[in-house]
Amino acid sequence: MPEKTITRKLTTILYADVVGYSRLTGSDELGTHRAVMDVLDYTHKTIEAEGGTVLRYAGDAVLAEFPSVVACVNAAVVVQTELARRNEDVPEDRQVLIRIGINLGEVLQDRGEIYGEGVNIAARLESLAPPGGVCVTGQVAEQIAGKLDTLFGNAGRHNLKNIAKPIEVWCWPAESARKLRRTTVRQRWAIPLSAAAAVVAMAVLYMLVYQGEKPSAPTGPRIAVIPFEDLTGDPDDAYFSDGLTKDINAQLAKFSNLFVFAPGSVSGFRDNPDCKTIRDELGADYILSGTVQRSLDKLRVTTTFTDAETCRQLNAPGPFDRDLSVANVLDIQLEIAKKIVAEVGSADAPLINARVQNEIRQKAPDNLEAYQCVLLSYWFYETFEPDRHRKARACLENAIDRDAEYSLGWSRLAFSYIESKKYAIDTPPDWAELSRAAANRAIDLDPDNPDAYYALAILTQMTSQDLVEFRNFAERAVNLNTNDAFVLADLGTWMGYAGEWEKGKEWVARAMLLNPKHQSWLYQVWHLDHYLKGEYQASRDTALKMNLPGNYMVQASLTAAYAMNGEQEKAEKSLAHLLELRPDYPDDPRAPFRTRGMPKELIEGLMEGLRKAGLDVKPAE
Repeated sequence: MPEKTITRKLTTILYADVVGYSRLTGSDELGTHRAVMDVLDYTHKTIEAEGGTVLRYAGDAVLAEFPSVVACVNAAVVVQTELARRNEDVPEDRQVLIRIGINLGEVLQDRGEIYGEGVNIAARLESLAPPGGVCVTGQVAEQIAGKLDTLFGNAGRHNLKNIAKPIEVWCWPAESARKLRRTTVRQRWAIPLSAAAAVVAMAVLYMLVYQGEKPSAPTGPRIAVIPFEDLTGDPDDAYFSDGLTKDINAQLAKFSNLFVFAPGSVSGFRDNPDCKTIRDELGADYILSGTVQRSLDKLRVTTTFTDAETCRQLNAPGPFDRDLSVANVLDIQLEIAKKIVAEVGSADAPLINARVQNEIRQKAPDNLEAYQCVLLSYWFYETFEPDRHRKARACLENAIDRDAEYSLGWSRLAFSYIESKKYAIDTPPDWAELSRAAANRAIDLDPDNPDAYYALAILTQMTSQDLVEFRNFAERAVNLNTNDAFVLADLGTWMGYAGEWEKGKEWVARAMLLNPKHQSWLYQVWHLDHYLKGEYQASRDTALKMNLPGNYMVQASLTAAYAMNGEQEKAEKSLAHLLELRPDYPDDPRAPFRTRGMPKELIEGLMEGLRKAGLDVKPAE
């Protein structure tokens, strides 16, 4: 084989194969052949219609490649959906089903064919897929996040035949991933206890830190931490139980082999934590719920830990009856996290050891009030009510006077000043200086406080708009806290605003993987990127997908997208709605985009669209 004919390239590989072909031909050879050929012909046509190329057949198997990951996955789902429809009235033993595996990888190309490990992985994934289903690698799942409505389920890491490293696998339909995932988990549990104990004793894991490589979703058992029920009966006291739940979620998320759903994805189950519903909607393996009751000086916490597949209650941490103090609150959080990890953990999920526990305690405040003020600051994000902001800011300002060594208190205060500017709530004239001083103080006290770098990143983009400084702060925040879906989504969006669209979309896509029930505003970075590229129809469609009729900034950019896409009537109607929301918007239409540090090219492009829609926009100064 002449070397000069061989080249390498990155491509998306699809491998499909018919299930049980020999069994089918054994009962009706001619009928089976015709049915299989019909399925393969339909598959071929769909692949080509989606921009792919069929490279070869191997009996009843098909190998194809696509230049687009999204198009490849969409083709696979279209094929399987149509074949399921065709099989509705066919007896089960006569149904022709296929499995599909998809990989994004480097291949060798020679004489119109592709070879190598990239092809082998796609073939191994096909064999893992359920009949009528699709299995893809984690890298493929990241690429399609936010771009297709199709929901894939995480099936964990698998050792594939003749592939050196374990491969992260995602499957469609999402519920089919559970069987694969739980099989993998049970295999991990099969480690002898003595060996597991030895590994745990040797390993210390405090936080998963990625160092420049493209992040992927955590693997392993998927745990849903439902907001603990507050039993005090006072709605204004709910922030404490919510904050306690958030902190327990954060402790569990520090283990690299646990997939802990983001708080936003489980909040909807607060009032109805039905096991079957949570299992079916999230694909959870385990469910942690509980109750919190506190008085002036006492705290009681109970928990329930459930196997989501059987809905059987497991051995749960607690109950905990303690005096109300910061030390006891932290002890309860750590005890719950350790017990859960011990229940579902494995050799690659070591328990938090004494050194790490001491580090956590050392970063805690000396008094309970400061800790409660931090919880209040998070409570604001649930409703964005101005009074919640005012209450949290006043509390934090008092708290740092009493405990000036509490790093998280300082970083939360830094954010409070930023929020006062973003949401126009009693904004101090020197809000930026106050915020920067508070964030810097937080870092002086704890150089590994991700919240402080997060605050500095947002502050930089809102003020100096120094891209290098912003990116350094943002990447530091994400590296220190890789599994915080809210931070990933927010900083990813701001990264897009800073002009780093691909990096921004990468972070937001990871946030979507961590939070399957994410808020619609996460699509904002794609909406604006499409607009900047002149892809006005896609920009319009993404804005409509966000469905935020009360957000005047989104309505402004949607109006511009309508106009630039030639939909004048819709643009004018959208503009009228925008002016109903903000009658003063024409005074400074660039303001919401300028405040967020968006590129001038994008801002002026939006202004051009608004002019076409009928808004009187003055030329840029």
